[in-house]
Amino acid sequence: MAKSNARSAAKVLARRAKTDPMSFLFLFCTVVMLGSVVRMWAHGAEICDVLGASRGLGILGAVTGAALIVSWWVNTGNE
Repeated sequence: MAKSNARSAAKVLARRAKTDPMSFLFLFCTVVMLGSVVRMWAHGAEICDVLGASRGLGILGAVTGAALIVSWWVNTGNE
């Protein structure tokens, strides 16, 4: 058990020590992408008026889910 905790602590320290400029770029892109999704939801009523309620909400939900999945995938380092 002690070996496992030592490995976990070493992994945490190694991850904290890495400050890669690309990680800041990924974080910035994630914030921009999720900010766009929030702005899209602000126009949800208009989208539902044009496409119909169920279709509009389905499209908004699918785009939001895709944005969350992509942001999680990019920020976890594809591990």
